[in-house]
Amino acid sequence: MPVTRRQRPRGTVTREAVVFAALAVLDRVGAQALTIRAVARQVGAPPMSLYTHFSSKEQLVDLMIREILAHLYQDEGHLTWQAELEALCRRIYAAFLAHPHWTPLLSRGMPNTEIKVRERLLAMMVADGMRPEQAFSVLSSAVLSTTGLVAAEHALRSPNGGSAVEQRYEEIREGSEDATHSPVTREAVADRAQLAMRDVFDMTLRSLVRGFEVMARETRTTP
Repeated sequence: MPVTRRQRPRGTVTREAVVFAALAVLDRVGAQALTIRAVARQVGAPPMSLYTHFSSKEQLVDLMIREILAHLYQDEGHLTWQAELEALCRRIYAAFLAHPHWTPLLSRGMPNTEIKVRERLLAMMVADGMRPEQAFSVLSSAVLSTTGLVAAEHALRSPNGGSAVEQRYEEIREGSEDATHSPVTREAVADRAQLAMRDVFDMTLRSLVRGFEVMARETRTTP
């Protein structure tokens, strides 16, 4: 995201530059501290000049949300709903992990925005035998599960900033080396040096998609 410190003549800053500047401020200070003055400093323009691109802070937030949704819901053109759904969830996971302040902003409500990949995903699921309402539940479950795992990863941080889950796994692994009362646990962790949260996400996503496939097959065979 571009950062320009010097002041620019009125009218030379584009709407896109203002939106990206606002997202940069959001990343740095969060939604509660997002102000027009901070965005103006980020983009290098007088605060009042930004109002040529929006009429209020609420409208600027709508523009930011539209930009976030455009980033999240890109259509990668996969030929199966399974591959496209996995790609979507992986993009959401990576984006929310890198931009933790995006989630609270989206929770404030979303503008009415056309999401083409959603329509294509639903159409592929229906073509594979799911009912429309079932397909929508599948898509919603995958996206919300992904968002929840990212939220858990951000929340479960140790005081030094590392992953509390990964730290706890290491404690279990070290403690099981001499344990005689938990032979199955000792065997389970013996060959895995660490438990990364990314691995947890990958397993969860694959399990969800496989379960959705079984659901689609059962729907096709049910009279």
